Amino acid sequence: MLVLRDVSKKYKNGVNAIHNFNLEITPGEFVYIIGPTGSGKSTLIKLLDGELKPTTGEVHVSGFNVGKLRHSKVPLYRRHIGVVFQDFKLLESKTVFENISFALEVVNKPTREIRKRVREVLRLVDLADKSSSFPSELSGGQQQRVAIARAIANKPSLLIADEPTGNLDPEKSTEIISLLERINLEEETTIIMVTHDVELVERFKKRTIALEQGYMVADLVSGGYFKND
Repeated sequence: MLVLRDVSKKYKNGVNAIHNFNLEITPGEFVYIIGPTGSGKSTLIKLLDGELKPTTGEVHVSGFNVGKLRHSKVPLYRRHIGVVFQDFKLLESKTVFENISFALEVVNKPTREIRKRVREVLRLVDLADKSSSFPSELSGGQQQRVAIARAIANKPSLLIADEPTGNLDPEKSTEIISLLERINLEEETTIIMVTHDVELVERFKKRTIALEQGYMVADLVSGGYFKND
């Protein structure tokens, strides 16, 4: 599913963000990526979604050698992954249904298939009754559910959740983790979640990869590890 071999990333300004990184994630895993600011989490996500290329080493995701992709091939690769951010990034002028369907329209799915899949994911994220609502009419937790629904609409093999609870209160954060667990189970989607939330990591224990200054300093199967700033 996902393999990083001897990956390093050095920026043009001389900053070494990732050092000799080796990681393997099998299909269906749910993995946390944790660590303080500047530990390399954002760089790792950008390497996985094709935004950055490694300086050395190889990044393989779902059969793609991501670091070797030509720029024109990156959009094709991204059809196989989903990404969720903490700030939702919803289209304010579109309804919930339209926000989700847009993700399928851009890859030219048939209209009938789009409608069927949108209804499926709306049920999965418990927003079937909000399909005609606009983002401004939803709570923060509901907006994040729409963002997640949009990210999984195309049935990605990998879902990257980048601080998905960062703008939510503890109760809504718990709901989002429970939803991600449900997606992991029912859709068999591999999930990588970047988070600073110590309580969530401790409460919902998963395999946990800890980063510090660009190095992997822990890989714990049961979670329960966090190093703060």
